[in-house]
Amino acid sequence: MILTGAAGATMLDAWVTRTRWRVAVPALAVVRRGDVLAPREMPVGFLRWWFLTPLAGGLFAATCTDGGALWLLRDAGAVIELREQPCSRGTLLHAARRIEGRTETVDECRAGMVPSAGDTARYVDAASGLRVEVLLESIGAEPPRDEAFDDPDAPARAPDSPGSRT
Repeated sequence: MILTGAAGATMLDAWVTRTRWRVAVPALAVVRRGDVLAPREMPVGFLRWWFLTPLAGGLFAATCTDGGALWLLRDAGAVIELREQPCSRGTLLHAARRIEGRTETVDECRAGMVPSAGDTARYVDAASGLRVEVLLESIGAEPPRDEAFDDPDAPARAPDSPGSRT
């Protein structure tokens, strides 16, 4: 995931898999790496959960309220609260993940079931005060190349090596 700011400058470059991660903040010359353990001061655990396994865990409660549907999940020490309610574009999905005294939330306001231009998202880490607001300006017509998912610290592959794409 790459978040860009003014003039297209990279603000955050996060690469997260189930077993490894790398986060770079170029403006601060910060690059951190790790394995399955997620550091408390960085949103690695949340990114891993939200992008790779957002509905993982066991459902232990669900109800319908005046504000919409509510689900509670347990996943490896975390308690996840998922709420669905109306928003200006259609449906707001609110997710709060609580683990080890830390709460991280994400709110996605979408026009449909799949992301589309104009959708918004907001991430908040209550412990650090980090807040990220995202406006989806466009959706690419083509899927990303396979290399987009490679470890950014791995040695570059030669163009004609097995597994490389041109």
